[in-house]
Parts: sequence; C-alpha cells; structure tokens
Amino acid sequence: CEKGGQWEHALNLFEAALDATVQPNVISFSAAISACEKASRWEQAMAAFRAIAELSLQPTLISYNAAISACEKGGQWQQALNFFVR
Repeated sequence: CEKGGQWEHALNLFEAALDATVQPNVISFSAAISACEKASRWEQAMAAFRAIAELSLQPTLISYNAAISACEKGGQWQQALNFFVR
C-alpha cells in the first residue's frame, strides 16, 4: 500500500487490525507513518507516531525517520525540529 501510493488503504488496514484487537507493534506503526509520509499527510503521520508512545512502544530509527520526512513534506519544519530536542 505504501509503495503504491494507497495511503488511505494502508491506514484503513491498520485501523481494521486495531478494531480486531490485533496488537500493533512498532513495525506496523512505522509502516503506517511511512505510508502517510509518501502521501504528504503529515498530520496523520504524527498521530500514528504519538500512538506509539501511547501504547508504551519504543519508536525506532525508521519511525523517527518517516515522521521527520512526513513533516518535511508537509512544510512543517518546526515539527520536525521537535524530534531533535526529545
């Protein structure tokens, strides 16, 4: 979904998994963030990134990279800089 530019489908699959009580992991969150990044949907990417912490998961370098890139594509450089002060 991510590489095919179908970010909405990727997020729908992710949400369906959550509704089915499938426990997401940092890899699934990173994939969702990356799909949003490719579609320049920085707000959805940030929501997915925040959800990582809400579930007490540890973001990976890939998670950070995708979120920063999503901010960059969305023209949200200030949001991107916030990752460096954490």
